[in-house]
Amino acid sequence: MTAKIAWIVRRWVAAMGCLMCAVSSVSAQQEVLSGPEARMLSSLMERFKPLPSVEHIWTGAFTSASARMNEIKVQVDSIERSGLPEAEVLMQVGALRQEMRIVKQDRNSFVAGFLSPWDQLSLDSILNPPAPSIQHFGMHDRMKCLVCKAPGEGAIFPSGVKSPDQLLIPKQ
Repeated sequence: MTAKIAWIVRRWVAAMGCLMCAVSSVSAQQEVLSGPEARMLSSLMERFKPLPSVEHIWTGAFTSASARMNEIKVQVDSIERSGLPEAEVLMQVGALRQEMRIVKQDRNSFVAGFLSPWDQLSLDSILNPPAPSIQHFGMHDRMKCLVCKAPGEGAIFPSGVKSPDQLLIPKQ
């Protein structure tokens, strides 16, 4: 009986040790992630609810991408602080920023590889949201605006102002 209890205790201690190693490795990976990347990873986990193994793989992908981007940021800082001519600095920093975009694209495509085609569309809309619409003249009356309303859409023109299709008619 005591041998069986000792075996159970050893088994329990081994299981707890494995669990503690797994938790410490995940928390160490989370420390490498910056605030926005950690929030993005957690929101992806909440949205798609992957299996634990996929969750671990995604965390590793985000961690390695974050580590690479931190290395690139250090290179950018050292180049900007160097005494190189500005044209050379701009060229080198531009190349490094392009490399950062590539790292993010690779990470996002890797994460998308674990999703169904429908979820990939959803992920794409999350990672690449549409650009906000910009008002071209600030706050204005869109019913009277020649740019907001196309000809024939019922734009109201003040008296004395010709509509765009009237402007195209040559004078006789």
